[in-house]
Amino acid sequence: MRISIKRTCILLLAALLLSGCGNSTAETTAGETDTAAAETVAPETETTRAQTKDSLPEDLDFGGLSMPILYRGCEADIIEILQEEELTGEPVSDAVYNRNNGVEERLNVKFAYLPMGTGTADAFPADAKASIVAGSDDFNIVSWNQFSAVALCLENMVMDLQNAPYLDLSQPWWNDEYMEILQIGDQKRFYLMGDICLNALRVTAATFFNQKLYNDVFGDYNDLYELVLEGGWTVDQLKAMGEAGYQDLNGDGTMNYGDIFGIDTTTISHCDYFAYCAGFQVSARDENGMPYLTLQDEHNYNIIDKFIDLYWNSGNGLFIEKDAGGAFNGTVYVEDFSSDTILFMPHWFKICENLRDMESGYGVIPYPKYDESQEDYISLVHDSASLFFIPQTCSSMEESCAVLEAMCAETYRTVMPAYYEVALKRQYARDDISAGMIDLIHDTSMTDFGYVYNYSIGSVGTIMRNVIGKNQNYASAVASVESKAEAQLAELIETYTSLE
Repeated sequence: MRISIKRTCILLLAALLLSGCGNSTAETTAGETDTAAAETVAPETETTRAQTKDSLPEDLDFGGLSMPILYRGCEADIIEILQEEELTGEPVSDAVYNRNNGVEERLNVKFAYLPMGTGTADAFPADAKASIVAGSDDFNIVSWNQFSAVALCLENMVMDLQNAPYLDLSQPWWNDEYMEILQIGDQKRFYLMGDICLNALRVTAATFFNQKLYNDVFGDYNDLYELVLEGGWTVDQLKAMGEAGYQDLNGDGTMNYGDIFGIDTTTISHCDYFAYCAGFQVSARDENGMPYLTLQDEHNYNIIDKFIDLYWNSGNGLFIEKDAGGAFNGTVYVEDFSSDTILFMPHWFKICENLRDMESGYGVIPYPKYDESQEDYISLVHDSASLFFIPQTCSSMEESCAVLEAMCAETYRTVMPAYYEVALKRQYARDDISAGMIDLIHDTSMTDFGYVYNYSIGSVGTIMRNVIGKNQNYASAVASVESKAEAQLAELIETYTSLE
């Protein structure tokens, strides 16, 4: 299941190109840029975000109830849960600060913040698990990374929120389609995804390109935006441009640091992004909504072949970082891209937060399609995205649900606009078209059940990392894991559907 693109956004982007706005940001004041960015958003209904009311009763009062919230003690969750202890002047930080204080006052609760761990990809803490197993009522709300969190329901540690009070999952601040992908059948819903999960937007796939380098090699970079809008931004185009963009600056005849790379990438999460954004599918649903594996689908073979060709047959067009983890999660990309030595940098949204001081302009576009017959661009949400849930041991389930509804609604009204419109579009995007491309990528975000539950079904959701990243045979890789993965999926379904 994927979230369809808002085609209105395409029309607005095209209008910006036709009006010649693509290069305008450097000559525009901050206020004018805000207006231009706002114009790229698909038209709202008559009720704006700020005016959209939730359905919580006006007289809710929980008598000063303590509301412990467990979250990752790293930047991923800090930006979602807790920014600073006072206003700082930073738009997103201040919006989160005001949201938290506003919800506390509105519902008469008191948040108690419980950070654990230090990394985005940390496993769910053993101490927290032990607390739930022991029946201790230590925290009411939990936010944790998707790939670790989803396995907890299989251990009966997470409350079913399918018919929970106060949660109105039809509201625009909840991502109902994404949550459906997390479910098995339609009777239980353990995890929440919505605007409160700000990190989901930050880890959505996005391709950055250096406007200076593009102009040097190909001419006007607005031509690339036009290619995207016309549906012609494909893997073959990326490969050809990467090959044309390489420059052996140090003249040693070898592609290495000191050269200008056409495409810079790794053999880890980039493989996920490339494959899924080109239409790779690990799973589908039967007529009863039950997931099944689709590893043997012919199109998957074609996609893998396409990316093996990109990675290993691009000549000097694609540079593979040897320290994949350090490059993907560290400063390597930021430093090299900012110093005009990378033409195309496929990555995720949040890397732009580190490009504010880059002197050259850069643009943001989706990951490429498999080919032009692919109907829409697809933008994978990385499996480190946060999910919210309520542990089975929580004795204040109704109050916690009200808090989650209020927090997510206020995030929709104030925090998301601060991050999306002000930070992403005004502070980080370098031209009006890039601001609109952010809308396009946001509106094509998706995941796959097999990717979400990857580590419960033999890691088949990341099979492309070994196959593409190590130039292996896809058929052999599937044959080695499929039967075990099928058995694990059957066990997962049985366990999930039997939970009370």
